[in-house]
Amino acid sequence: MEAIKRPAKLPKVSIWQFINLCIGGIGLQFAWAMQIGLTSRVTEPLGATPLILGLIWLAGPITGILVQPIVGTLSDNIWTKFGRRRPFLLTGAILGAAALIAMPYAPTLIIAAASLWIIDICVNVSMGPHRALVPDTIPSEQHALANSFFSFGAGLGAIIVYGFPYFLKTFFHQQISIHQQFLIAAIVLVIGMGWTCFTVKEKYLPEEKKAEDKENPFEAIKMFLISGLISAVVLTFLIIFGVLGKFDLSNKDFIINILSWFVLILSFPMLAMALKSFYTKEIAKICAMQYFTWIGMMCLFIYFNNFVVHNVFLIPDLTTATDAMKKAYDLKVMEATNLSGLGFAFFNAVCFIVSIPLGLLCNKFGKKNVHSLALLTMGLAFLGFAFFTKSKVELLCFMALAGIGWASILTLSYALLMDNIKKGTEGSSLGKMNLFVSGPQILSSIAVGYLINKSPLQIQAGTTNHWEYAFIVAGITMFIASAVAFSIKRETEQQDESKFSLEDETLVPAENI
Repeated sequence: MEAIKRPAKLPKVSIWQFINLCIGGIGLQFAWAMQIGLTSRVTEPLGATPLILGLIWLAGPITGILVQPIVGTLSDNIWTKFGRRRPFLLTGAILGAAALIAMPYAPTLIIAAASLWIIDICVNVSMGPHRALVPDTIPSEQHALANSFFSFGAGLGAIIVYGFPYFLKTFFHQQISIHQQFLIAAIVLVIGMGWTCFTVKEKYLPEEKKAEDKENPFEAIKMFLISGLISAVVLTFLIIFGVLGKFDLSNKDFIINILSWFVLILSFPMLAMALKSFYTKEIAKICAMQYFTWIGMMCLFIYFNNFVVHNVFLIPDLTTATDAMKKAYDLKVMEATNLSGLGFAFFNAVCFIVSIPLGLLCNKFGKKNVHSLALLTMGLAFLGFAFFTKSKVELLCFMALAGIGWASILTLSYALLMDNIKKGTEGSSLGKMNLFVSGPQILSSIAVGYLINKSPLQIQAGTTNHWEYAFIVAGITMFIASAVAFSIKRETEQQDESKFSLEDETLVPAENI
C-alpha cells in the first residue's frame, strides 16, 4: 500500500465513509450482543450462580485492561502494506467468529467460560483500532458526527440481533436456537469487519515521534504485574486477619471469593497508573465519568436477562434444579429470553434513532451538557426497572428510555476524550481509556454479583434472588456520572473543532464542548 505523510489537516469525508466505518461496528455489535444476551442462558444450565456468573464476566474487563492498551499502542506505531489498524481488525474478527461458533456447544462451565474469554480477547483486538480509524482518517470537526455514526451502526446491529428471534417467533412461529444465533453473529462479525477493512483506506503514515514520546506497548503488562503484586499483599493481610472468612481451600465459594477480591483490588492501582500516564485535569474527569457510567452499564449487560427471567417472569433459580425441572421451564425461559432480547432491541432502536440527532444537538447545547442529560435519563430508567417494572410494557418503555443514554455513551464520551488527547496517541489513549470501562466492569461483576448472591427472594415457584438490586446500583452510579460530565471543561483549544450538520457546507466554528 502506498502511503503518504499525514497532512496538518485531514480532508473532510463523505457520508459514505462514515457508513463504511460503522458497518464494522455492526459486526462487533453482533458479537457483543451474544455475550450480553445469551451468556447466562449458556452458563446457568451448566451451574453458574450469580457470583460465578459475575466471575465469568471478568473476561471482558481483564482482557480489556491488557489487550486494548497493548493493541492500541502497537497499532499507533506500526505500518504494514495493509495499513496499521486493519491487520488487527481482521485478526480479531476471524478468531472471534470461531469462538462464537464454539461457545454454545460447550459441555462444561469451564469450557463455556474459556470460550467467552476468547471472544472478549478477539473483540478487544478489533475494537480499539476500529475506533482509532476515526482520528486517523477523519478531520477533528467531523469526529462527533463520526462517533454518532458508530452509535447509529451499533444501534442498527443490535436491533437486528436482539429483535430477530422475537420477530421470527411472533410472526412465523419459528424459534431460532441459541446455537443458530451464535452462528449468525460469527458470520456477520467477519463480513462487517471485512467490509470496513476493504473500504476504509489507511493512506497516512504514523506521525514521527521523539524517543521520549514513544510508548512501550507492553506497559500494560508491567502495570498489571505490579498491580497483581499489590493485590496479593493486600489479600494476604485480609486472609490472615480473617476478613474474608475462614481459610479453607476445599470450599469452592471461598476460592471464588479470593479470586474475585484479587481481581477487584488489582484494578485500582492499575487505573491509577494508567491515569498518571496521560493525566490532565479534564481527562481525569472524563475517566471518572466513564468509570461510574460503566458500573451502571455492566449492571444492565450482566444482570438484565436474569432480572427478566427471575423477577419479571418469576421463574425460580435453576442452577441446582434437576434435568426434569429445567426441561419443564424450557419454554418459559425461552419466552423470557425472547422478551429480554426484544428489550435490548428497543434499547438499541432508540440508540439508532437518536444517535445522529444527539450529535447535532451538541451544536446548540455543547457535548458535555447533552451527555450529562442523557446519562441522567438513563439513571432514571434504571431506577424504573428496580421499583416500577411489573409488566412487559413497563419493561420495554424503560429500556427505550435507557437507549438515549446508550447513544450518548457510544458517541459523546469518545468525542469528549478526543478533544483532550495529543495527536499521534489516539490508539494508546483509547486503550488507556478502555481501562476506565474495564475497571468498573470488575466492580460490577464482583461486588454487585456478591450483593445479589447474598439476597435470596422467595417466589411462588421456589427461590431466586433480588436481581433488581443491580439496577438500584446502576441508577445511583449514572447520576454520579452525569454530575461529573456536567463539570467537564475544554482542556485546550488545540483543535479547530467545528459544529457540524449532515451537509458540509453548513459547518461553522464551535463555541463550546
